[in-house]
Amino acid sequence: MLVLLLAISSTGIAMSFYLGADVISVKSFFIGLFTFDIQYIPPDPILISHLIMVAFLMIIFPYSKLLHAPGLFFSPSRNQVDNAREKRHISKWAADLEK
Repeated sequence: MLVLLLAISSTGIAMSFYLGADVISVKSFFIGLFTFDIQYIPPDPILISHLIMVAFLMIIFPYSKLLHAPGLFFSPSRNQVDNAREKRHISKWAADLEK
């Protein structure tokens, strides 16, 4: 996973600083994808490898450990009240037993 992230960033840096990708044709390709007017992708090997790696990252992202970070906000222990010393929490079945 780390190698994939490093490869994506290195191809992105290489495209922006060393090997110029045709930004206008890339933009027309992606606008064509959104408007269902398919345009040709520029035949730049670095751009194509960059896009393939990004697509592969999007495929494996839900199954990787990178998705554990947003799961922190959905954790039950973060959403529950921490007032155990102020109030006694008794479940319904335990309250019936105490009566």
